[in-house]
Amino acid sequence: METITDIQKLPELDGASIHIWGVHVPDMHDRLAALRGVLSEKEQEKAARFRRETDRESSIIARGALRVLLSGYTGIPAAGLDFHYSENGKPHVADSNVEFNLSHSGDWVVLAFGRSRNIGVDVEKIKWTLDVESIAARYFAPEEIALIENAVDRHSMFFQLWARKEAYVKACGSTLFSELSSFSVPIEDRGERDGWIFQRLEAGSQYAAAVVTDQKLANVPCYDFGGLAWSV
Repeated sequence: METITDIQKLPELDGASIHIWGVHVPDMHDRLAALRGVLSEKEQEKAARFRRETDRESSIIARGALRVLLSGYTGIPAAGLDFHYSENGKPHVADSNVEFNLSHSGDWVVLAFGRSRNIGVDVEKIKWTLDVESIAARYFAPEEIALIENAVDRHSMFFQLWARKEAYVKACGSTLFSELSSFSVPIEDRGERDGWIFQRLEAGSQYAAAVVTDQKLANVPCYDFGGLAWSV
C-alpha cells in the first residue's frame, strides 16, 4: 500500500477510479482519542455497546477513519458529516457524489471510495478450521462449490469467493443473504458478471478481500491510513 502523509494531499478521486484504504487496527491505539473525537454521539454510543474492549476500539477506529477520509474527499469537516441511510441501511453523505463502503475483519479495516457509483468492499480473515464445504453447500452456487472442491487450498478459495459475494451484496445495497446461492461470482483477479465488476484486492496470505462496483473501473490504488496525518 502507498503511504500518504498529509490529508491535504489526497490524490484526486476521479470518476474512473476507486480508492482503497487499509487501516491496521493495532497501529491505531495511540490515535484512538482523536478518532473518537470526530464521531457522532450515536456512533460513540454504538461503540460503547460492544462488550469486548477490542470490539469497541475497532468500531471507533473504523468509523473515525471513515469520517477522516470522507472529510478529505468532500471538504466537509469530519465531525460535521451528515449521513443519510437507504431503506436497507446503506449510508451516504448528503449533497455529495462520493460513495463509500467499509469492512472489518481480524486486525484490518478496509475502506473503499468512489464517485457516482455503487460500491461494496469486503475483507475476510481466513479461518483454517472452518468447515467450508458445509457452508458452501448452503450459500454457494454449484460452480462455486466445484471450484472449492477442486482447489489445492480450499479455505483460501472459499474466502476469496465469500469476499466477492459479500462485496456484491453490499454494493447492491441488499441485506438478503439468503440469496447468496442464487448467483455466482467470477474468481479472476478482475472479472465481470451482469454489468458488475469484481476486483480482487491483495490482502496477504491470511486474508481475502474484494471490491465490487457497477461502473467502468480503471484504477484501484491502495493506501495505508497508518501514515496519514490529519487535523480534526
